[in-house]
Amino acid sequence: MAEELDRLSALPLEIKTSILRLLPIEDAVRTSSLSHSWRHVWTHLSRLYFLLSFPDDPDLHLTWVQRLVYIISRLRGPVTNFCLGYYAHDPKPADLFCILAFIVHKGGLQRLSIDNFGCSALLPLRYFPSLRVLHLCRLHLLLPGEFPGFELLEELSLYGVCISQRDIQLLIDGSTNLKKFQGHVKSDNAETLSLIFNSPLLTYIQYYFTDSVKEVRVINAPLLEKAHVSACIGATSSEEDCALIAELTSKFMADIAIISDFSLDFRTIKCFSQDAVSCALRVQFLQLRALHLQGSLSCLDEKVFATFCCLLRNMPILESLEIQCIDPPGKLEDLVEPDGFKVNECIKKEDGISCRRLRRLTISLTSPMNIVVMGMIRFILLNASVIELVEIIYRGNNEVEPSIVEELNLVEKASPNVNVVFSSTSDWF
Repeated sequence: MAEELDRLSALPLEIKTSILRLLPIEDAVRTSSLSHSWRHVWTHLSRLYFLLSFPDDPDLHLTWVQRLVYIISRLRGPVTNFCLGYYAHDPKPADLFCILAFIVHKGGLQRLSIDNFGCSALLPLRYFPSLRVLHLCRLHLLLPGEFPGFELLEELSLYGVCISQRDIQLLIDGSTNLKKFQGHVKSDNAETLSLIFNSPLLTYIQYYFTDSVKEVRVINAPLLEKAHVSACIGATSSEEDCALIAELTSKFMADIAIISDFSLDFRTIKCFSQDAVSCALRVQFLQLRALHLQGSLSCLDEKVFATFCCLLRNMPILESLEIQCIDPPGKLEDLVEPDGFKVNECIKKEDGISCRRLRRLTISLTSPMNIVVMGMIRFILLNASVIELVEIIYRGNNEVEPSIVEELNLVEKASPNVNVVFSSTSDWF
């Protein structure tokens, strides 16, 4: 045992710190008791990850904060990565401010992630000149009065963040190197927010639309390639709520029509199908090559199918289409199938359809085939002249729905260019 310990002690400092990076910080600190050569190894760490549950007891709470500050203060070099996930019944802004103040003093921070799992906590954000990645979740964010902006910031994620109009726009405008934006925000008062992206280096944007914003615009992003859109719409949402989300999303989609890869959830599509208009989406994606649709089968009906057909009419060079209908086991016990007759009325060859470049169709399911999904497959096969690969990924049961087998076998016989591949798994992930 002593010989093995000596071998560990003889390892170079670089290898020792690499080992400690794989451990929780508390365990890394405990290695200081192994031997004299390990006593201060942990102080060479630069990446800190904490997952804390602050107790109700004020004294124990203070002990946690003091311990965290102690670890940061003992580090010999800068803190490059700092990730804090915590739950506190009564989060105190002074705690976060104190912790961030020590990190500012250390310098060199490149990645900051703070997730608050409890009630919303106030975060007076400090200025980090070298910051490249910022992830904040369920926080009330305040910027300094003379905030200069994170000029090196490349990735910005804000989920459930409460912020003022001034601060959100200052944060976006001040991130002149921004390449990736994700999340959704809400106002710190009763007013709705506007998010304007004038980001020449932006390549990816993901936004979750709610009634907390009045517009999300992308006015300058020539390098934008990928976008993902989702919306806060439930079974009890009113037609007015859906109309608002549809209007916000339409303007946003018009701004990002230059992208080549687009993801859209079924709830958002449903917002465009509240009336009898056959094609509510008039945005043309002239460069789009990949479309991803995902969501719950419970969102699908004949109106969603009509909007889906409309999407395909506005994507002339689409090459890859993925439809993911993912529901946890047991969720669809009370699912009511949509009107099959109305779906069948829409399934026909459309002279105006322009999806003849479609090469790959992937359908992922976790439950028996839904009428609307079956209609999607039939509509695509009728209107795409060449499909080199059709892949059905059937999750939830070990056997593929017989109607799918019959439908696609007929298509395979009719067109030698179609290669049908079935794969199935009973695993849920």
